Amino acid sequence: MRALGAGRWAFFVACFVAAACWSASGHGEPASDADAQFRVSVLELETQSQSASADAAACEEGQCPAEACSEECAKDAAGEACSEECEKEAAAEAAVAVQSEAKSSEQAASAGEAAAAAEADPDIVRPTHKQTLVISVNTGDLPQTTLNSFCLTADGRILAACGEGPGEVRVFRGDGSYVESWEVPVRPDAINVGSDGHVYIAGGGQLLRLDGSGKVLHRSESPHAAQLLNSKDQLRQEIIEQHKQMAGQFTQQIERYEKLIADLEEKIAATKEKGEEPSKADARRLESFGQMKKQFEEMAEQYGGKELTEEEIDQQVKSSLDYKLRVASISEAGGDVYLATCAAAGYGFCVWKLDHDFQQGKVIVSDLRGCCGQMDVQCCDAGIFVAENARHRVACYDKDGKLTQAWGQQARTGLDGFGSCCNPMNVALGADGSIYTAESELGRVKRFNPEGELVDLVGKVDIVPGCKKVAIAVDKTGDNVFMLDISRHHIVKMERLAAGEQIAYFERRSGAADDEAGGGSLGGALLRIFLGD
Repeated sequence: MRALGAGRWAFFVACFVAAACWSASGHGEPASDADAQFRVSVLELETQSQSASADAAACEEGQCPAEACSEECAKDAAGEACSEECEKEAAAEAAVAVQSEAKSSEQAASAGEAAAAAEADPDIVRPTHKQTLVISVNTGDLPQTTLNSFCLTADGRILAACGEGPGEVRVFRGDGSYVESWEVPVRPDAINVGSDGHVYIAGGGQLLRLDGSGKVLHRSESPHAAQLLNSKDQLRQEIIEQHKQMAGQFTQQIERYEKLIADLEEKIAATKEKGEEPSKADARRLESFGQMKKQFEEMAEQYGGKELTEEEIDQQVKSSLDYKLRVASISEAGGDVYLATCAAAGYGFCVWKLDHDFQQGKVIVSDLRGCCGQMDVQCCDAGIFVAENARHRVACYDKDGKLTQAWGQQARTGLDGFGSCCNPMNVALGADGSIYTAESELGRVKRFNPEGELVDLVGKVDIVPGCKKVAIAVDKTGDNVFMLDISRHHIVKMERLAAGEQIAYFERRSGAADDEAGGGSLGGALLRIFLGD
């Protein structure tokens, strides 16, 4: 595993134990306000630590960031300027930043300039679609609600699954105009239109099949619900063990920072004995280490300083069950229904196969690795396609769950791989057999052929960044592509560019892929610890 800096390692462990506290799934939402506050604290902690440690290390090596140089020059009462070497480094970085911005599609002066650049550089890939419309489910006089997912019907209607339960399906036309709402008796976590034209909904441990007008034709308990209820004792034991691990990890990190502080103080003292002034980098590093230690002590006292009471354990079991009862995705083809759900035990996901009446349920794929409660599974006559985000791949299975092929890798730049910590997050199937992938954080959609070869950069939309569901849908022509912006309760529409039309946005195909699963990102490192990969 690639080595992590001190600040990153601390946050790495903090997130690990926080995830154990949030839910037995390891990827759930916080079970309490205290846990939510904990998440905020570790995020703030990472920001402080990374900033201080990175600047300190850079300056010590004579490679100060331009911002750090400016700050130090301003603070220097004697009016001393940064070293000549540091100034050169700052200027070089500024030049690189300018050059990078010039190459960025968002900084291109005009579509004409971008087009000229693309013609001159074969590495540049231009999109086939552009963002044209944002559809809000909270439009007009409709009551405010939350958007959980959406799908498209064969005639181009948008079915938006909304609410916390009981919920509703809000129906929109492709141009974003509101049509009607259908009440449903559950929180609709997942929604899809099957090959039979019926609408399939999953949520709250229940499965529904509706006709095209919203009438409930069939309702049944999801098979994973019964399995979860039979796993309460195992789940309870997992929560107890995770709490013990959390307490131990806090203690280890406090001891780690005590040693780092002691070593650095010894170094500073030795420097002073020589009649020299300690470096500003060491001073900043010492301050950073002290803040980290204090934060861990506070978190240890709040989260790991005592055993859980029976009431607290019961609450965490309930929260975990509520979370695991959610269905990540539902799809249907040829009379078979497929569900992606959390595994009853551990952190993984699995795929269930059921008959048309939601009976004869069995797990056909297990041990899938996903982050943030997301595991998108779509099916067609060719089989089932899984956006296995934590492994940065699309995995293809036959209808009985046998792996037939898998493709993808994490890549920090370029188009052939998937960016950010956990992508592709969602997948959609085109009428022509194409496979579309959606990347959270980036808002990017790409099109692949059934062999996994990149065919097109479809486009990029404006969404709230983050590790979250970014469900996509493609109409039967492929001219219109839609993506979920779950944070703003929006659905963003992209339309195919007209012949000869070009926009400023483009990307480069080349890019260095990380050489190990999960890559060098902090999120990737967390996933490797969580999932044992």
